[in-house]
Amino acid sequence: MTQQTDICTAFPKAHPAGAAPSTRIARYTDKQLHPCAHDLAQCRQEIESRMPYATAEPLNQFIYDVFADDDLVHAFFLPVGMSVLAGQPPVMPLDLCQRDATKAASYSVLLHRQEREMAAAAAFVQTCGYYWCVRQQVLDQQSPLIASAPRAYRARIAAASRALLEEPLRQLRRSQPELGQTLARVLGVGVGEPSDVDAQQVARVQAALGAVHLQVH
Repeated sequence: MTQQTDICTAFPKAHPAGAAPSTRIARYTDKQLHPCAHDLAQCRQEIESRMPYATAEPLNQFIYDVFADDDLVHAFFLPVGMSVLAGQPPVMPLDLCQRDATKAASYSVLLHRQEREMAAAAAFVQTCGYYWCVRQQVLDQQSPLIASAPRAYRARIAAASRALLEEPLRQLRRSQPELGQTLARVLGVGVGEPSDVDAQQVARVQAALGAVHLQVH
């Protein structure tokens, strides 16, 4: 019989990068929490099949590099909410991030084509630290941290995002310096480092990401 774990975890209606999740009781199986290597490979393949693809191959490679982290792949397949349609499977982070990326890529009035591709990639990965922390919360059963120290939880999310994104962004800057620097600024990673980016372009992409959250949440 499959073991199941009852814990308090996040069922977010929205997932802004700095927001601490609300809590409900959720039930996860051991297989959901600790997929085998075969399941992990299938999960990674599904992420790659649903990620936004850009004409600039280095941008695609950036997303591949982000999801080289096994724990993040696990995190993108933990159910985080119930489907609004009866009989449909529960909502996963992958569903939400794919939806956000699709929305971001549709802003043809606000963004140029290459900017839309950048916005889609940013929308797909910008909450990776959030969901990584959600999974750690599940594993560690640390939900009291949210209620007692939301500021500490936000700091934990920010630290996780930096840890997950810094090296992929560094690799992107090596192959495409301007693209890598701009995306890093959009995602708020390494903002203190000297860079020569188009501030208006960064503002346009960030505005599109903000509009995505206003529309879907």
